[in-house]
Amino acid sequence: MGAVVDPFRRTSVWFESDLEQSALVVLLTLPETLEVREQQKAEYIQHGEKRKHYFDFVQRQASGRIAYAVKYEQDVDDELLETLRLISEQQGDRFADQYRILTEKDLTLTQIENAREILAYASDFDFEGQALVSAALQRLPARVLIADIVRTTGLGERGRRAAVALIQKGLLKVPANVRLADNAFLINRAAHEGRR
Repeated sequence: MGAVVDPFRRTSVWFESDLEQSALVVLLTLPETLEVREQQKAEYIQHGEKRKHYFDFVQRQASGRIAYAVKYEQDVDDELLETLRLISEQQGDRFADQYRILTEKDLTLTQIENAREILAYASDFDFEGQALVSAALQRLPARVLIADIVRTTGLGERGRRAAVALIQKGLLKVPANVRLADNAFLINRAAHEGRR
């Protein structure tokens, strides 16, 4: 059990297992995430009895809320599936718009390592550095190396850290299965905005 500091929303979110921690760091760093709440109680009725289930996380996005049951694949059983089905039927979108089971098979080591780096660098709270990088991104191509961002800004390691922090804002996107490194090509979404 522990907590992850969410530097984007300036709060802490609790987790109860290593798998939950991994899922949490990935959820917190997704650009579409507006908020993540832990241990959210959903009530339902099964066989005439009132019951409750605690979702490990509920992620709020602009498009709605996703309730996550974070479980190791070996712990996903018919009882859990039936619980989620009943909650979905009985609570519907009053609780969440989608109900999902997230297992270790849904996360890659690369995603988790990248997310940890994004959180760590965002914890610098270097808004000036992020603004300088953001401005430079508008002049750079749609596919860009982190090393090119660092060179263009002249900020050195500070520029690298600010660029990585901007991934959560959606200005840069890491392609699937690409580890954050100076020689990694990222998708520069700010390049299109700068050419308008």
